[in-house]
Amino acid sequence: MNEYIFYTTEGQTLAPNVDYTIENCQVLGFAKGDNNQQAEENLLKSYSWIREAGFSREHIISRQVYTK
Repeated sequence: MNEYIFYTTEGQTLAPNVDYTIENCQVLGFAKGDNNQQAEENLLKSYSWIREAGFSREHIISRQVYTK
C-alpha cells in the first residue's frame, strides 16, 4: 500500500498583517491506498471536513510519498 499527500491551491491564507493575502498550497492530509484514486477515496472518507469546508475534488492534487 502506498502513501500519498493531498493538497490544494483553493482557499487563502491570512498573514499576521491582515492587509496581505498569501497565495499558497494547503495540505489537506495524507492517506494510503493501492493507487492514487483509492487513497483519495480513503482521504475523503477519513476527513469529512474537506467536503464540508467546500474544497472541490477537481482541485485536489496528490503526490506519492517515498520513504527510505
